Amino acid sequence: MTTRRRFLKMSAAVGTGALTLGGGSLFVVSRVRASAQVPQTPLPGANIPQFVEPLPTFGGNRVTAPNLAVRMLEFQQKILPASVYSGLASPFNQGTYVWGYQVDHKPPSFPGFTIEAQRNTATTIVYVNNLPQSHSQLEPLLTIDQTIHWADPKNQMGSTQPFTGTIPTVVHLHGAEVPSAFDGAPEAWFTPDGLHGKGYSSLFSVPRNAAVYRYPNTQPATALWFHDHALGITRINVFSGLAAFYLLRDQFDTGQPSNPLRLPAGNQEVELMIQDRQFDTHGQLLFPDGTPADNPTVSMVLHQTLLCILSGFQSSSVMPCS
Repeated sequence: MTTRRRFLKMSAAVGTGALTLGGGSLFVVSRVRASAQVPQTPLPGANIPQFVEPLPTFGGNRVTAPNLAVRMLEFQQKILPASVYSGLASPFNQGTYVWGYQVDHKPPSFPGFTIEAQRNTATTIVYVNNLPQSHSQLEPLLTIDQTIHWADPKNQMGSTQPFTGTIPTVVHLHGAEVPSAFDGAPEAWFTPDGLHGKGYSSLFSVPRNAAVYRYPNTQPATALWFHDHALGITRINVFSGLAAFYLLRDQFDTGQPSNPLRLPAGNQEVELMIQDRQFDTHGQLLFPDGTPADNPTVSMVLHQTLLCILSGFQSSSVMPCS
């Protein structure tokens, strides 16, 4: 039995970070071991060749339509240098399994193809969750913690067993001035099989695995990004690839070489998303229970280039280099 005095002592311990979890304490916490579904061996960062692949860019290949569809899919992409995959057995030699956005008529990609919008011209997007309803190749590799407050589409919150249901998603346009109904709030999620969070909303009726958002684009030109925002699983979904840029233009930052601010444009304007990832020896994403012991680092030198830089680190222990 927990007495008042013992409770006060424990409260003080929490305040100083000294609470011990386990037998004899107020709380008993069981460790979630979802990542144990598939054994993985970390790929040392030193084994990844550096500076051998050109930086992929979206210049001249952005999506500019005011009405479009964005689908969330599972697919394979060669994120690491091609030489890492060449010696692997099938299906791993085809690339890393990721979840990503297929932006309108473009192929699915991580990061997704950039959307380019004009100030005071609204953009309407149909977001469709087409992630696998079964037999996902990526989900068994992920640690989906059901002991935290999260979307919980199967009403299993508190379970220490690996989550095996369909993945909830919702899209948030980060930094945008939008109506709350289209902000992609954490409880506005929807699943591939049509389950909805209590905050779900859509501009008009669509199949239950989708939602329609309209962005007014009334703010000045800026570089934004859109990403998953589902409650308690954002870290998993963004880690898996659900992220892309959204560039808003106006009469000053037109994106054209003739822009009045004389900003670099064309091939000299580059979206750069910097994220930390760990991989296994099959070239697949590795999301360990804890801080990765070995993360590869990236260095670069670019001249006379306008960079739209997004810091999307998963680990708080990763610091930018000077």
